[in-house]
Amino acid sequence: MRQITASLLDADIEVKVVSIATPKHPIVFSEEFSDYQTKTRLESVFINTKITVLTVLKAFLKRTSLQVNRFFSKKMVQKLETILLQEKFDVVILESIFVGSYMETLKKHTQARILLRVHNVEYLIWERLSQQVKKPLKKAIYKYLAFSLKRFELSLFKKIDGYMPITEIDHRFFKEKFPALCSKVIPFAINLPDYPIKNHTIDENHISFFHLSSMNWQPNVEGMGWFLENVWKKIAEQNPNIRLVLAGKGNKAIFGDINMPNVQVFDFVESAQQFINEYDIMIVPLLSGSGMRIKIMEGMALGKPIITTALGAEGIEITDKENIFIANTPEEMVQTIIFCATHVRQCEEMGRNARKLIENKYTQEVIVKDLLELVNR
Repeated sequence: MRQITASLLDADIEVKVVSIATPKHPIVFSEEFSDYQTKTRLESVFINTKITVLTVLKAFLKRTSLQVNRFFSKKMVQKLETILLQEKFDVVILESIFVGSYMETLKKHTQARILLRVHNVEYLIWERLSQQVKKPLKKAIYKYLAFSLKRFELSLFKKIDGYMPITEIDHRFFKEKFPALCSKVIPFAINLPDYPIKNHTIDENHISFFHLSSMNWQPNVEGMGWFLENVWKKIAEQNPNIRLVLAGKGNKAIFGDINMPNVQVFDFVESAQQFINEYDIMIVPLLSGSGMRIKIMEGMALGKPIITTALGAEGIEITDKENIFIANTPEEMVQTIIFCATHVRQCEEMGRNARKLIENKYTQEVIVKDLLELVNR
């Protein structure tokens, strides 16, 4: 989200940012943040997005989306009304469908064009999750969440003036349903100066695989649980020189008590970049989700070899076994990990190729031109 704002500011476009702060995602002010705050004239509203029995009942009785309802607040409506009465805007960018519930307020108080930033096809994430779970009650809940979110998401596309998906896959999906709607793919991009490449030699006698993600997103929990149960159990006992390091918010709560050899678990890390640079090979075992995996992009930018599923690499123009490893089954994952452990120089070459891909196709300079073209349209 910051990247889109920064790209517009770099093009001398005046930008005003209104943000939701939540218990999980508070706004933390710092010196580093002050320049951005000044340029965007940032204003925010705190919303308690925690799910309660009452919020669940309300969503169910009104047949609305629980996921979207969490981000709606009358205080935000008042904030938007005040701003829109004071200022005139040409374009309003909605960052994800979860602020789509403010569409009525926007339509009422501004003539600005409404542009939606599509992070994922959100309801597909829940549909895929419902297909993965086995327990009947949980499956039924996920199906309802997917159904209500789908209804909201598709109805929102009938009210906007244009959209910018992160991936070509998501673009094709919505283009088929809304062919007349103005659109352009604006992928996540890397600001290369923020990702200085460091020479890293893999020690074949002490190889580390790592996973970095927040466990407050269900696809991450599902994917890593699957990996530990079906892949790492087969690897660890026979390969004592290989270790796995897990990190990210919520990891200790979910995997802290895991009884497996050669597994280290950390929680929140101050610097994702420093953590990625410290270890050898990134594992991203996703089985559900949509959109573009930003941690994969960051790992590639830092020259890391990456093992993921086809779904994990979705939206990135990768080439299997050239700049990334694709493994979709437990057997393929095991084989790929063993290959990396026994062919470390080829693995390092894979990391260098990954960096080249980012340099050629996913820098911030590449997206600015397309972003401005869409805004002008």
